Amino acid sequence: MQTFQLQSAWRKTIAEGDLNELKALLAVGKTERFIPYRQAFNYRGDLLVTVIIQNQSSEEDVWESKLIACVEEGETIAERSFSIQTVPPYTSMPWTFIFPKDSLAQTPVKTGTLQER
Repeated sequence: MQTFQLQSAWRKTIAEGDLNELKALLAVGKTERFIPYRQAFNYRGDLLVTVIIQNQSSEEDVWESKLIACVEEGETIAERSFSIQTVPPYTSMPWTFIFPKDSLAQTPVKTGTLQER
């Protein structure tokens, strides 16, 4: 059974409405590796892509320099290597990937999807 987990920083700052929306996304039973939640730009022009990461295996998901691309309608918007905390087995957790402004190949028009490369 899949467990929903929040990183400690998320537990301290997440709004109840956002938490309910994330849990609702999981309740639908989606099985994608990355479940899109929200996309925005910060004040520096960096692209912030918030997703639910799903580890649906019995092994820990170790994030050591994984190349992640933000893709919109088959076009790569941005690509960057990420190292984040390990995702435990059978765990779903929200995470925000930050693609610096200078890594954007083009400006997204709508919410893209994330892909491991």
